[in-house]
Amino acid sequence: MVEISNLEEWIQEYFSSPVNQKKSEKACERYDRLMVKNIRRQLSMGVEQIHVIGDEVDDPGKVLEKAKYEILPSVRMGDKTGQLRINLLERTGEFIQD
Repeated sequence: MVEISNLEEWIQEYFSSPVNQKKSEKACERYDRLMVKNIRRQLSMGVEQIHVIGDEVDDPGKVLEKAKYEILPSVRMGDKTGQLRINLLERTGEFIQD
């Protein structure tokens, strides 16, 4: 279990690691490729309006979401437990309480 006292400091420290920086760069590249694929699919379908930000209809398997986020399943912040959802594209984090 990961224990976090200050989320912003923890995220800064997390992304200061070269391994996690590389992981973030690869996530950005993968997300970009998936977005291009999604837009091409929409163009081939002949839609009148292209949806750049994928919604559940455009991303039923949550492929875009999986490329964008990393989830740490067991995190303790203070006296609360839950998950930490790390946005690899924007390099931010969100604590989701159980």
